[in-house]
Amino acid sequence: MSTGAFFAALGYRFWIQEGTTSSTAPTSSTGMTELLSLTDASVNQKSDITDIIDYGSPKGFKAKLVTGQSYSIPMELHIDLTSPGYALLHHAALNSGTGVTVMWYRESPLQGTATTPEKYSGVAFVSDLVEDVKAGGVATVKFSLEGYGQPVYSEQV
Repeated sequence: MSTGAFFAALGYRFWIQEGTTSSTAPTSSTGMTELLSLTDASVNQKSDITDIIDYGSPKGFKAKLVTGQSYSIPMELHIDLTSPGYALLHHAALNSGTGVTVMWYRESPLQGTATTPEKYSGVAFVSDLVEDVKAGGVATVKFSLEGYGQPVYSEQV
């Protein structure tokens, strides 16, 4: 079983749709294009932290201040070059400088007795797109979604 098939077999699903910097995070996958054969779609969040001196501290300890937050989603998939998902990714990557983004939506598999899956969604630029075209019109495509604004998170219930 390929890694992409393994990722899908675990129940993770990921959809995208063309957007702009004015787009908002989607609330469902309706009307979106599902990306199949993913090997990774983890949401990596980062906080920018600045040290500040706490002069009220008796021993001069520094305090930390969050000055910004961001996220990225490194992705890899095996995709047919004629698929709508590939066309959308390619278009967004080539036109990110003009404000073209993708709206994305990810569902995680159900755990235990949950009836509603964990969901993440957001708006992001496609960056660092690298394709390795294989015989038969199939490519291994690696790219990163670089978050534009805050991702939306819904807990599994």
